Amino acid sequence: MASSRPFEPVMHCIVDEAQAVYNLANRIITLGIYANPTLFPVAGIPVAIGTFQPAVTKLGNLISQAKGNSNVIKQRDEQSGIVHAYMQLLLDYSKPICNHVVANIILSGFDAINEPMPSDVPPEPVITKVTEGKAAGTWKVHLKRKSKKSTGIPVSKAHASKTKARYFVQTTTTPTTEASWVTQIESAASTKLILTKGIVAGKNYIRVYAVNSAGKSQPSAPYTFVPQL
Repeated sequence: MASSRPFEPVMHCIVDEAQAVYNLANRIITLGIYANPTLFPVAGIPVAIGTFQPAVTKLGNLISQAKGNSNVIKQRDEQSGIVHAYMQLLLDYSKPICNHVVANIILSGFDAINEPMPSDVPPEPVITKVTEGKAAGTWKVHLKRKSKKSTGIPVSKAHASKTKARYFVQTTTTPTTEASWVTQIESAASTKLILTKGIVAGKNYIRVYAVNSAGKSQPSAPYTFVPQL
């Protein structure tokens, strides 16, 4: 039976998913709110294109420069937060204009959905152990298995793929210094987390956090790991 819930514009990406933030922002510029002034008059848009587009361009540049560079990764993540905040303003602005009409939502650039969205961020992950990977110089991060509890709400496969938790792994040698944590694995779709970098001789600290469309979990307790190098 078809859902009776009204359609709403939604933003499936969160701050930590820089590439997804960039992709959606570009869609809003080229196909969405800024490209459809009849439905979305320029005077009413809360973020001017002259502010939004340079912010998106900067994010794209940082994404392309970030691989293997911890300083640029931090700049990229900060810029993703800026663009994401702008899009939240645009999302709130678009809702009354779209008025639950799918055709209008499509013209906004946002996704349209009439299924329940997750109301809770993922639980804090728990690292149980770190072992050597199958390939030399790799390490597998093991997480505590979560129980499979049904919500009783039927959800389509497409919707489930949008809202499923994704995992980020960070490492450091100085766990009390927040700025020292470096992301080594980004937006992993499963809990099969294989580290290929970021592990040094001596004492390492590893933490994991999870994200879904409702937000970001607390990071796991730092796990101490001394590799056999």
